[in-house]
Amino acid sequence: MSYDLMVLDKRKRFKAKDDFLEWYDALIEWSEDIDYNDYRHATPNLQSWFLEMKAIVPPLNGEFAPSDDELGNGRFQEADYCIAKEAIYAAFAWSDAEEVHALVSDLARKNDLAFFDISANHVIYPDGFVLDLDDKEKKPSFLKRLKSFLGL
Repeated sequence: MSYDLMVLDKRKRFKAKDDFLEWYDALIEWSEDIDYNDYRHATPNLQSWFLEMKAIVPPLNGEFAPSDDELGNGRFQEADYCIAKEAIYAAFAWSDAEEVHALVSDLARKNDLAFFDISANHVIYPDGFVLDLDDKEKKPSFLKRLKSFLGL
């Protein structure tokens, strides 16, 4: 199981949970005609975030992936990044969860991006606005789809 976080362009401003979930459900279909390992199609702020992140937590795939001999030689285990045009989804090892949460959040603020803490079920925008996605009555449908996508 992985520890999943996402950063998104702050212009993807959602004020309603349902609007965000509709966008998120479409995003995780990964149906854009792009290479999800290539950061160059993402917005400039997302590109900056990724270039800083990959230097600390290398990607498992793409041009910056370490060789088989280099895997596991860093401070953190490698991460699986899915880079869309307006968001980057990152799956980390659970053993790195606490530290990468702070790192992803800090770099999101630094790069003026929104931060989606999937475990806590909220999106935090750079101006401090928080979109709470928690549904006390039932779990949001995106969690089921996410688990299905991850094979859980």
